Amino acid sequence: MYDIRPNLVIGFHGCDKSIADNLIANHPTIEKSEKPYDWLGHGMYFWENNLERAKLWAKDKERKGEIKESSVVGAVLQLGNCLDFLDSKYLSLSSLL
Repeated sequence: MYDIRPNLVIGFHGCDKSIADNLIANHPTIEKSEKPYDWLGHGMYFWENNLERAKLWAKDKERKGEIKESSVVGAVLQLGNCLDFLDSKYLSLSSLL
């Protein structure tokens, strides 16, 4: 079910500015999300190679009052073991979610 992915990916995480500042300035402790609607499981979500989408996501959260000040933090991610729904061999697994 998993493939080893040797490549690196640039990811962008939309969040409150306080979270972004903490990740950058203090210590890179990642608090994983454990919300019931996290359809891919608990963790931290990134928009792959899409800074603008992360900005829009955070701005929407700010508009709804869910965060105070929108921000985006970027990261270089090594994917390692991945279940890639863009790979046709895994499409049948998406119905199990």
